[in-house]
Amino acid sequence: MAESYGKKAEHKVRLWLDRPDLGYSFDRIPDQTSGFYGSTNICDFTCFKSPYMFYIESKETEHDRFDFFMLSDCQYAGLLKKSKIQNCFGIVIVLFASHKRAFILNIQDIDASVKAGKKSINITKIDKWKIPYVEVPTVPSRKIMLDYTGDLLELLKLTK
Repeated sequence: MAESYGKKAEHKVRLWLDRPDLGYSFDRIPDQTSGFYGSTNICDFTCFKSPYMFYIESKETEHDRFDFFMLSDCQYAGLLKKSKIQNCFGIVIVLFASHKRAFILNIQDIDASVKAGKKSINITKIDKWKIPYVEVPTVPSRKIMLDYTGDLLELLKLTK
């Protein structure tokens, strides 16, 4: 069976952040089941870079839109709960594969958007996004699965 875009996107996040030489402690949380439904993991990865802890969910879409319901109830609630702890962040990295662009969204900002009635974000309407975000710098490539670059802490300081 071919590896899904979602798994390939997760692999790219791992290549980007699994860098102890840069001060990152990065771990993949193993799936409890062999599929999306039934898993009680709140995220795909944990990442520590002193003094901050990141709970990271990687999502991929081949469409123009990322629907917030792509986050399971467990992921949504768990990331939100962790993000309320000092120096902890719940983030979602969304790859718009057909557009070759990836964005970091804070779960607290997703929650505020949902509470305001938003159900999704559309990359073709990025100029109208009300949700804060930061675009992940990528290494130029013709491949759909881009190589990410940049320091996570510095990127989060740039959130628009």
